[in-house]
Amino acid sequence: MDDSLYALYQELKKKKILFCYSGPISQTSLEGVGNTLRRNLEYEEAGNKATLSVFSIFVEQVHNILNYSAEKLGYGEDIDEGLRFGIIVIGREENGDYYVYCGNRIYNTDIPVLISKIEEVRRLNKDELKSLYKERRKMAPETGRKGAGLGLIEMARKSGKPLEYSFVTINEEFSFFSIKVVVRR
Repeated sequence: MDDSLYALYQELKKKKILFCYSGPISQTSLEGVGNTLRRNLEYEEAGNKATLSVFSIFVEQVHNILNYSAEKLGYGEDIDEGLRFGIIVIGREENGDYYVYCGNRIYNTDIPVLISKIEEVRRLNKDELKSLYKERRKMAPETGRKGAGLGLIEMARKSGKPLEYSFVTINEEFSFFSIKVVVRR
């Protein structure tokens, strides 16, 4: 038996990774993992408001995987019908701030709309984000979409700095989308 798993464990500790999951996820698994993560965060820093924000952002990001990942196993579009694939990492920055980093495969045709939505929230201040959130709560979801973009707005409101994101081209049909949200400690 080799020591590659131990090497991975050491690397995760060195990079201050508190939680890392890569693979298939369902609504049911979100609930179980979410409960465990919440307890870990409470243990990490009991009473710290930042841990509640980290947990909330984790839930939003996993819902994004469940709703929008182009890599899926199962039938139907409902998040309860099958598995979606992605990766989610929670860790600490060098200065002690938390981050929640998530990624999944998306269709290249979805990239322009996604960039537009992220850039919209990146350029707003806290008061403008609050106002936009209230406005969007009253709106019906866009045709073909699963929400009014509240998740991105909420993540931006809880973030200590602008959302970071990237796209890595996989092929003509797909790219890998990642988004990082930093929560000040």
